[in-house]
Amino acid sequence: MTGLEKIISKIDEDTDAECKSLIDEANAEAERIKEDYAAKRDAAIASMNERLEREAESVVARAKSSSAMSRRNIMAGARSRNVDLAYTMALKKIYSSPRESYAELVTSLAVDAIKRHIDAAEERTSRYGESAGSYPFELVFNEHDREEIGEFVVFSIKNNYKREFKSEELRRVTLSEGSVAIDGGVIVRCGNIEENRTLSLIAESCRTRLDPLVYEALYPEE
Repeated sequence: MTGLEKIISKIDEDTDAECKSLIDEANAEAERIKEDYAAKRDAAIASMNERLEREAESVVARAKSSSAMSRRNIMAGARSRNVDLAYTMALKKIYSSPRESYAELVTSLAVDAIKRHIDAAEERTSRYGESAGSYPFELVFNEHDREEIGEFVVFSIKNNYKREFKSEELRRVTLSEGSVAIDGGVIVRCGNIEENRTLSLIAESCRTRLDPLVYEALYPEE
């Protein structure tokens, strides 16, 4: 081998060694980059999974809360309807009670309404000097009650409440010629003023006081 060939061979060897070194460095860098991106990918996936898990837990929690609220609303609605039904059944029981007992109840309601008419008229006279007039106290019933107990109630007031009312006041108690579409009880009309003593209205006015007792009776476990 000549000197030139030796030089060329040496250059080739050095070049091969340098190329191999560069290739090894490139491969090492590529592996490092690959590992770096793999780590970032795994971290991103883990973060995404964690976020998705939190969101899923939040969705489940909201669903459970909504379900619980819906259940409470449904239960509350059902219980409210049951309380309403309790009043309806109580009123039906009153309506279907023996006629004499029912008539006595309605009579007491009419008497209370007449007293309120008289007290209101006296108040207006005392305060404003208005004449009370002598309008009749018309007892207004529904058609069924008018036929069954109307005359009895008028008769009972005129004959059994002479201590509560003046004779002139008792003479003014009359049975209305017409009837009204009420569920039961009585309306006492004096001129253009009415005292409503229908049973459903009385029951409704008592609900604020009675509802807690009815709920306690229906749902004692709570």
